[in-house]
Amino acid sequence: MEPVIHECETCAAIKQAKQLKPLWYGGRCLTQKYGEAWQINYITLPQTRQGKRYVLTMVEATTGWLETHPVPHATSRNTILGLEKQVLWRYGTPERTESDNGTHFRNNLIDTWAKDHGIEWEFHNAVSQTENYRLSTAFFKW
Repeated sequence: MEPVIHECETCAAIKQAKQLKPLWYGGRCLTQKYGEAWQINYITLPQTRQGKRYVLTMVEATTGWLETHPVPHATSRNTILGLEKQVLWRYGTPERTESDNGTHFRNNLIDTWAKDHGIEWEFHNAVSQTENYRLSTAFFKW
């Protein structure tokens, strides 16, 4: 039986496919090193007693690690504050940040802040499931 399996082209292809890992594998993006890229977005929740209604969610691209920062309003100032407190101070400055095209991400304040910190900010389509995969997967597994 072993010689038959060894010579089988289908079996060889399956074995080779199992050895190859996709770019997104087991909660890790294999094209970056730890801490190089974060994907961020806001989610809306019922308002808390402290008046916080939005949560800035930040997902590290290689591990899927989730950091959150509750805020009363989804603004660019709160975005910067959340990134500084939850990401920069804990993990260092990332090379890249990914987000949708929301006004709290796409404005002069964010552009200047990212440029001053040497962060490349990438925008993607909010409705694209493939682009938003890491963020939504990490949040719903949390």
